[in-house]
Amino acid sequence: MASLDALQKTLGHMFADEALLQRALRHASLNVDDDNEALEFIGDRVLGLAISQILMARYATEPEGALSRRLSQLVSGKSCAKIAKLWDLGAHLKTDSGIRNRRKIPNAVLADGCEAVLGAVFLDAGFDVAQKLVATHWADLLGAQGDVPIDSKTALQELTAKHGHDFPTYEIIEQSGAAHAPHFSVEVKSGLGKAQGEGHSRKAAEQDAAQTLLTQLQDGQAK
Repeated sequence: MASLDALQKTLGHMFADEALLQRALRHASLNVDDDNEALEFIGDRVLGLAISQILMARYATEPEGALSRRLSQLVSGKSCAKIAKLWDLGAHLKTDSGIRNRRKIPNAVLADGCEAVLGAVFLDAGFDVAQKLVATHWADLLGAQGDVPIDSKTALQELTAKHGHDFPTYEIIEQSGAAHAPHFSVEVKSGLGKAQGEGHSRKAAEQDAAQTLLTQLQDGQAK
């Protein structure tokens, strides 16, 4: 287990109650009472509110729909996993051996850990500190966003229609997690290929699956 001091320096926040950070790093796969699911639940809301306020200040004249699409991209599992990798969170997470022994920790696990850490920061120091942390660490993603993004499901639907195929279909292949922090795995199938995605809601998992298939198509790896 890497030093928690190193992680806190990376975050830019030294915990008054380090036990909160330790809990944020205990993944639900450990099957213990004090895992990070509740902190993940809180962190998801903290991230959404923090990013929403940043977007409101930056794009004050944009309509709600545009702001919602920006928000969805920035709080997605893919974005949270990117941040987790910048934090080297995988070196600090405690998971069961099945996850730990993989070649790399799944992005969904990293994303969960990222949100749990944000939840821990919020409980340790309040929203203002958590928002400052988000503004700092999401700055590059915010700066790179540019034009209003088209959501992945819409983009995939337009692409399949362009190639003369029927609309993509989505199917839940697994649902797990506690009632307050569910986890969905979804498979999308289309005439262009198929892919799987994950998320804390069916909608988020469908978006992730669509984005995965779009990425595979761009890379020439679609099944």
